[in-house]
Amino acid sequence: MEQTVPRTVLNNDVLLNILAVSDTLTICRLMATSRQLYHEGPKHLLKKTVVLRSENKLVSFLTFMAAEAPYRFQFLHSLQIDIGHISEAATITVEYFFISAAPFLNIRRLTLDRAEEFFESGTGIPGAFALCLRTVEHMKVSEIGRRASIFLEHSRSRLVSADLTMIPRPIPDDSDDDSDEEREDDDTDDSRFRNPILQLRNSQETLKTLNVRWCDTDCEIGVLYEQTYPHVKDLTLSANELPYTTHYARAFPNIETLTIGIAPREIDELGTAMDDFVEHRYMNKIDQLQNGKWEGLKSVHGTLIDLFLLGALCPVERVHINGPHMDKRMFRSVLTTARPAYVNFQAFDVDLFYEQDFTHLVRGRWLEPVRAFEITVFFAGILTPEEVDVPKALEILVQGIKQMPSLVSLGVTLCCYGLHPGMEGSVVRFGTRLPLCPAEEYLRDLDLDAFARRIRDAAPRLRSVGIALIGHRARPGAFATLGDGPEAYEKDAVEALPLRHPTGILSLLPAVLSDLSILGL
Repeated sequence: MEQTVPRTVLNNDVLLNILAVSDTLTICRLMATSRQLYHEGPKHLLKKTVVLRSENKLVSFLTFMAAEAPYRFQFLHSLQIDIGHISEAATITVEYFFISAAPFLNIRRLTLDRAEEFFESGTGIPGAFALCLRTVEHMKVSEIGRRASIFLEHSRSRLVSADLTMIPRPIPDDSDDDSDEEREDDDTDDSRFRNPILQLRNSQETLKTLNVRWCDTDCEIGVLYEQTYPHVKDLTLSANELPYTTHYARAFPNIETLTIGIAPREIDELGTAMDDFVEHRYMNKIDQLQNGKWEGLKSVHGTLIDLFLLGALCPVERVHINGPHMDKRMFRSVLTTARPAYVNFQAFDVDLFYEQDFTHLVRGRWLEPVRAFEITVFFAGILTPEEVDVPKALEILVQGIKQMPSLVSLGVTLCCYGLHPGMEGSVVRFGTRLPLCPAEEYLRDLDLDAFARRIRDAAPRLRSVGIALIGHRARPGAFATLGDGPEAYEKDAVEALPLRHPTGILSLLPAVLSDLSILGL
């Protein structure tokens, strides 16, 4: 007699539990099996960021969201659109959806890539997004032009963080035949749609973090912005205009960390003579005295030129200077004004230690406030490996440290990646490695503990020394410490920073070395 296997029926509670831990494809299949799972599925499908990279996916997604409307709207919390221009039919669908769904949407995180192209698709899209997206707290927008700027300026959302990339200002063309009046009008429009101080005005009471690329706050002489963002603590300005420090200090009076990187073409337009740099710094300082400055900053990051032109007239606890450019006059001017307790030289080539430049640089009263110093030395970033004299460089480093009058904590990272042979010649026939250059041989055998003691013997006032070596072809990354550890200092004390730094670098080292080994380095 033929026997049949009884059919197993799972109750809804079990199916709902399965739904909660399933991948996207499984959830979609389960939704097709019952009305209840069809209803419950969207809350799980929409847990992660929804990423839309084509017009077809955009329209399909909006159709999906409209099913059981407005039930599904509440579950969409994070949305990324990276499509660019869309058709007229799709534009109508987008506008209708956001206007209809506005009272029910709960989007907290929004990313718009190629925003200007997208908003150019229809005159109503910027307004629909601005008026209907009212709950966004974290926003990232790239390629911001006039239409994307309209969206930002009229947005009903109260942002906590914003990451904005503007369309760069066109490079002036000497052959342009347009009238001066037309160019003046264009510049006025350009500065407005690159100006986050104006664009984010509806988030003045909520914004805490701002990251802007290609910022432009230029305006008529004597005009001061009324907008103030009192809760912004972290401000990053990349590919920036020549800094208008008063604009930043008035708009963001309470920032703690400022990172600034001036666009190279802006520096090129300023000129090459030292007098040009001094004049811009002087005008920034006068403007701050007359119209407003920061009371103090916890940390600033930038190249020496960036920080010099910024000309901030306030104490700065931590000054991070990115290499490779160094100028003694600029350095002393920055430190004299900032009076930092901590200084970090990041990514400076070993040529800094030739011709006694380093010992001259760190000598003088402007170093008196510095209690903690950190430096990352790149070997052969500018010099060729054959030109690198490691013993000479390390001796000058020691002599320079010896001169720093108030230093109690030191961190040194020796980075050897620049000593690697070029990719095309790194591995010869039959997989044989190229021999180490003299600099690599010296660093291979360098005793980090002995080097730390050597520094301590030269500067007995040092309580803590941390030495790290990374990126060497013939030895693993290593670090050595001497004296007091981070636990000996108070929480957030600058003296502890150089001691944590080597460990932080080495935590990233295994992945880097793995990639290099694959390449045969």
